[in-house]
Amino acid sequence: MAALGEPVRLERDICRAVELLEKLQRSGEVPPQKLQVLQRVLQSEFCNAVREVYEHVYETVDISSSPEVRANATAKATVAAFAASEGHSHPRVVELPKTEEGLGFNIMGGKEQNSPIYISRIIPGGIADRHGGLKRGDQLLSVNGVVGIGFNFQL
Repeated sequence: MAALGEPVRLERDICRAVELLEKLQRSGEVPPQKLQVLQRVLQSEFCNAVREVYEHVYETVDISSSPEVRANATAKATVAAFAASEGHSHPRVVELPKTEEGLGFNIMGGKEQNSPIYISRIIPGGIADRHGGLKRGDQLLSVNGVVGIGFNFQL
């Protein structure tokens, strides 16, 4: 793991994983078709794009905590970035009724992590799930007209 301030470079790790897959393939311990699929994924343009986004986010996230917390926040932000790139990147207004059961989603990020707030999970059967307007990875820009990362979530 890279120390704080040190750049993260995952390309070497991915190459090493591919080498180990090839060695495992030669051993015959695992069906080769499964190993080949994993090897294709690791060598794909998509995996390369995810790696590049992860490395970029890791470099720009301002978290003065342990390397594990920083890596975890970076991974979640990377997932959110890809989710947003799949057609949900334009801001939109979503209105959810306030109920006893809550709004039906979990969030991550915010003031403590000095990062935007993203939806990390839509609770199956909850208000957000039934409404259908929110997706995992959506960024919350405002809540009840309050803009920013310091929301009061006691809505």
